[in-house]
Amino acid sequence: MRAYAIFITAIKCQKHARIECTNSKKVKNKQSYSLLEAKKLKVHFLGLLRNVDSTILDVKLEHEFRFGQISEIEGNKFFSALENLPEYITAKKLSLDYHCLNFELHKYFFVENSFECAGRDFPHHKVAEFDNKLVHSYLNPTFRLMKLFKEGNINMPLKYYFTKDPLSSFMRVERSRYEYSEPFSLDKQELKDLYNFLKKYTLPFSLTHIQLAFENFELSYEIPNQTVAFLVLMNGLEALLNPGGGEITHRISRNCAVLLGSDVEASRKIYEDVEYLYGLRCAIVHVAKKVRIKTDELKKLRDCVREALRAMLDINKDKNRALEILNEMGFGEFKT
Repeated sequence: MRAYAIFITAIKCQKHARIECTNSKKVKNKQSYSLLEAKKLKVHFLGLLRNVDSTILDVKLEHEFRFGQISEIEGNKFFSALENLPEYITAKKLSLDYHCLNFELHKYFFVENSFECAGRDFPHHKVAEFDNKLVHSYLNPTFRLMKLFKEGNINMPLKYYFTKDPLSSFMRVERSRYEYSEPFSLDKQELKDLYNFLKKYTLPFSLTHIQLAFENFELSYEIPNQTVAFLVLMNGLEALLNPGGGEITHRISRNCAVLLGSDVEASRKIYEDVEYLYGLRCAIVHVAKKVRIKTDELKKLRDCVREALRAMLDINKDKNRALEILNEMGFGEFKT
C-alpha cells in the first residue's frame, strides 16, 4: 500500500513538472514574441504639397494615404527639427524656394502614410519598395490625373521618410523648384466627379497620340519660359488634332471647335481663339518674331489642351478615326 502511494505521488510530481515546463515555454515564447514586437520600426512618409487649399482635405485616397495640414508656425518648427536646420532657413526653403506654404491660409498641406518593419535599423530596401509600389505607381499618377481633371498644378516637391521616436529623417527627396503656380481647388460636385475620373482612367494612356499630348501638357507646367511652355502645349494640341497636310491652322482650329463647342456660337469662339493662338505659334517658330506670350494666353491654351485631351479620351479611338468623326460634323454637333 505504501509503495502504491509513493508511485502515485511520483506520477503527480512528473505531471506537475510537465505543466511547469509547458508554462515556462509559454512564458519564454511570449517573451520572445514581445521582443520581436519591440524590434519593429514604424517609418512615416510625408509629402509636402503646393498649389492646393483646404478643399484637398476632403479628397479620400487609397492605400491608406491621407491628406493633412499644419499651421505655418508649427510646420516651420517640425520641418526644422526634421531637417536639423535653423527654423528661419527651413521657413525660407519651404515658403519661398519650394512654394509649399499657402500664404493666404498660413498653412502647409501634405499627404502622409506609414508602415512597419522588423528591426531597429532604417530599412532602405523597404522604403524603396514602398516608394516604387505606392508613391510612384499610385500617388504620383493620381496627382497627374488630378491636373488633367481640372485646372491646378497640384504637385509634391518634397517628400520625407522618418521616424518619430526619436524624430529623425532618414531620407528626403526633392524635385524641381520651379512650377507654374496655378492653384488646385474643388467644390463638392467636382469632388464626386473626380472620384469617377480617377476610377475611369489609368496611366499611361493606351492611345499613343493621347499619351504624347498628355506628356506635353504636363511638361508645360515645369518650364519657366512662358514662350517655350506655350510651344510645348501647342505640340500637345497638334498631337491630338493635326491630321497632317495643308491648311494646318484652319484644320486644328476647326477640329478643336467641333470637339469642344457646346453649340454653334461656342464653336465659333473656340475656332477664333485657337486660330489666334496658333498664329502666335507660327510667328514664333516660322517668322522668328519676338513674341511675348502673356499669362492669360498660356492659360487659355493649357485649358484648351486639357479639355481636348479629356474629349479625345471619351472618343477612345485611334487618331485617324477620331479626326474622321470630327471632320464629319459641324459646329455644335459633336457630343461625347
